[in-house]
Amino acid sequence: MKHLQRHLLVLLLALLPGVASFAGEAADSLYIFRFVQGKDAFYAPWRDNGAQLEALLTLLRAHREAILSGSIPVRVDGYCTGQAPDEENRRMAAVRSNRVKSELIGRAGVTEACFVTANHAVEYAEGVRNVVTVKLCIPADINETKEDLPDAADTDLRAVQQEQKAVQQEQKAVQQEQKAIQQAQKPARQAKSEAATPEQPTPTRRKEQSLSLRTNLLYDAFLLPTLGVEWRISHSIGLKLDGSFSWWGGNHGKVQKVWLVNPEVRWYLLRDKRFYVGVSGSYGEYNIYKYLPGKLLKGDTGYQGKLWNAGVTLGYQLSLSRSFSLDFNLGLGYTRSAYDSFGMTDGVRIHKQQDGTKNFWGPTQAGISLVWTIGNNK
Repeated sequence: MKHLQRHLLVLLLALLPGVASFAGEAADSLYIFRFVQGKDAFYAPWRDNGAQLEALLTLLRAHREAILSGSIPVRVDGYCTGQAPDEENRRMAAVRSNRVKSELIGRAGVTEACFVTANHAVEYAEGVRNVVTVKLCIPADINETKEDLPDAADTDLRAVQQEQKAVQQEQKAVQQEQKAIQQAQKPARQAKSEAATPEQPTPTRRKEQSLSLRTNLLYDAFLLPTLGVEWRISHSIGLKLDGSFSWWGGNHGKVQKVWLVNPEVRWYLLRDKRFYVGVSGSYGEYNIYKYLPGKLLKGDTGYQGKLWNAGVTLGYQLSLSRSFSLDFNLGLGYTRSAYDSFGMTDGVRIHKQQDGTKNFWGPTQAGISLVWTIGNNK
């Protein structure tokens, strides 16, 4: 009699999900088995696994012939997260699915061919990550109804339904708890992220001001040491001042005594701000004879006087590193020079021309300068 009650209970469990369906449609029976995080062993006594297993075994035994013939498919899905990488999650889910199927094959008399198996590296539901589900799609055209069951079977049915309801309530409680924890942790994570990540300047807010030191390698090669500074008052405008000084030789024989100052205002152009145009001027005094600049002018004649010029400059700065660059520039404009020329006989100066002047349009300066930017503003 008890065996008959069990069969009737199984038939009722298969029938109830399809009460709201039309005749001839199928109803799904779903069973959920839980696993310990990081473990693949199937513990029947753990949580509600035992009640789920007994109900499923009863259903499988009742429909074994239809299941073996393929009329009722048995869907097995493994869900696993928390491992790394996803391949390990799927491997763990597959092992757990096999554990459940082995239990059903050994105790319900079904075979591996009865199962349709899939494994997933995702949560089954929010907060539910380590489960194996078994679903049977049972035809809904079973004629038995709940009123035909004996009282004992009805009692067992209510017990099973209560257990399933408790499982659903537990899942819902876990989901709500997980959601509450995430809501509580979200402001803390956001504050921590904002504290750990300093405010980043936008690309247009690069360091506006900078100071650089420079020397004109071209003038240095002519034994006219040059040292200068440039103050970038903005990303596009720079103020430069160069000074040159040499004091070679004496008043008799070879001589090169020169001082020169060269102020300039520059406007840096284009996106990278490396090409520039400028307005510059120079003023200085000179006394040269037989040194390289004097030889370029006229080898046997010396010059002593003053000069000034004004004009425009064009240039480009080639970056060598974060702090160093080469500055190539050429100035064009107007130059005026007032001078005395002389020759040298037995160490005595012989004047050739006094109060001479020269005015011309052409190059006013040239440079290949090594630039050191202080503070790395690039």
